[in-house]
Amino acid sequence: MIVVKGGVTMAKGFLASGLEAGIKKSGKKDLALLYSEVPAVAAGAFTTNRFQASPVKISKLHIKNKTHQAVIVNSGNANCANGKTGDRSAWEMACYAATKLGLSEREMLVASTGIIGVPLPLNRIKARIGDLVEGLSGKGGENFAESILTTDTVKKDFAVKIKIGSSIVSIGGACKGAGMIHPNMKTEGHHATMLSFITTDAAISKKMLEASLDEAIKYSFNMVSVDGDMSTNDSCFILANGLAGNIKIEKKNGEYKKFTEGLKFLTGRLAKMLVRDGEGATKFVEIDVVGAKTKEDACAVARKISTSNLLKCAIFGEDPNWGRICAAAGASGVEFDPDKVDIYLGGIKSLSNGAIAKNYDKEKAREFFKTKDVAIRVDLNDGKASAKAWTCDFSKEYVAINSEYST
Repeated sequence: MIVVKGGVTMAKGFLASGLEAGIKKSGKKDLALLYSEVPAVAAGAFTTNRFQASPVKISKLHIKNKTHQAVIVNSGNANCANGKTGDRSAWEMACYAATKLGLSEREMLVASTGIIGVPLPLNRIKARIGDLVEGLSGKGGENFAESILTTDTVKKDFAVKIKIGSSIVSIGGACKGAGMIHPNMKTEGHHATMLSFITTDAAISKKMLEASLDEAIKYSFNMVSVDGDMSTNDSCFILANGLAGNIKIEKKNGEYKKFTEGLKFLTGRLAKMLVRDGEGATKFVEIDVVGAKTKEDACAVARKISTSNLLKCAIFGEDPNWGRICAAAGASGVEFDPDKVDIYLGGIKSLSNGAIAKNYDKEKAREFFKTKDVAIRVDLNDGKASAKAWTCDFSKEYVAINSEYST
């Protein structure tokens, strides 16, 4: 696997664009388009929040189509809680873009991010779609990545190349998210906001693409949390157009495994980018839970610790209060013996067999908490399974951002 510079236009045959449509008061880019020059298969994963935004509803219908060729996305407006009018606007947004591209409406996917409960300015969007189509370019990935941002401070894109058979396959992606980040997405193939768009020139069946995406997001996007709030708009799309020329992946063989490992690596890197750019974040936190009976148990404990507001505040204040880690782990619903648990803050053992470690040095732990990257390891000593989750601290700036978001 080779890491390369690029994003959604790294894979062969993908073009993108992004521009200002007047949705954001700031005048920054807020409308983006991603397009495959040939029909592609697609898979999508969406929020499990019961209160789903209109673009999520439309894309969940459209993703069932056999082929797809484009995704249109706006930032600055979530188009959520707008009733049937919002549903109609999301559908018209997709249809209008499809018409300009000469596609069927079912070949177009749609996504939105921004404030909830404000009508989508559809006329402004329609007025710029022609320019959006005209601006499609193999170099448009950066504009695309910028146009999908809301409270993000930096664009987030990444790409890799992997060898499948005798062919070189590219996988590239871009995502956005800084607040309202606690995804729990599921692919339709199996049943502040995080949006992710992934492209690949791999030849792969729709069924295998759905399976691969499901595997990838389970231990990447679904293991991050900025604030514990699940968005109404979370969506992850992947399009595969087959232009790499590899033998088509149609079953879970060695080639499927190679592709999925590449996709997992990509989504893992993008997921960490989300956390590092969390609203007001000053520290990146990795929680490594080991020694669990099952992978599901390890995930549940790691996920629960990552959402502890008390721990996140302690990390911001550089207070090594490991008792909050114990409390969160115990509240995870996972059965384990507390008297067997060890906790490490970096290389410093703070808890040993359920009690404070004999040589625990609080001042050394405090110095460790002053670093930008905080690593916490919890050993349940109850099995061989492990899992990682990622979060950030809660700062005063986070409160400031979210106390005036709608003004």
